[in-house]
Amino acid sequence: MKKQKEETIFTEHFRAFYLQHAGELIFFARKFVDIYTAEDIVHDIFLKIWDKRSTIIVEENVRNYLLSAVQHACYDHLKHQQIQDTFMNKVVQQLKLDELKQNESIKDHWWDKEKIEAVYASIEKLPSKRRDIFKKAYLEGQKHTDIAEELDISVRTVETHVYKALKFLRNSLITFLLLV
Repeated sequence: MKKQKEETIFTEHFRAFYLQHAGELIFFARKFVDIYTAEDIVHDIFLKIWDKRSTIIVEENVRNYLLSAVQHACYDHLKHQQIQDTFMNKVVQQLKLDELKQNESIKDHWWDKEKIEAVYASIEKLPSKRRDIFKKAYLEGQKHTDIAEELDISVRTVETHVYKALKFLRNSLITFLLLV
């Protein structure tokens, strides 16, 4: 019973501690990353503190510790993002090259109604969000930044959906295109 009461008291103090510092930390993180990532970083830091609650020692200048933790987490996120971006750019570039090679091999074929229907049927097999993003990007010609803003998601998420949609379509249509 006593342990449960201690946990309740700690939970209330932790909630107050979170409310006192989270807003400022998110604002600070926003200097370096988007709002969603900033919120995730700050929440992760508080989760780590929560997980280590049995060994936590409250220091006088906890604000500097928290700001430092957010700064390091933002740095780690940006470094990881940089690596990921480099990889994704290479993958997207390779997909475009593959697509150009594919188009080269089929340039002499006429796109008849059957082929077009197969493409649209494959597009309809995509998960709904991915399908919507793909249609906006390829059929409507919207820029990834405009799609991200419209759907309130990151540009990176749009790029990932487009990449996965292209990969799926390529895999699902390759046999059809080779047979024709």
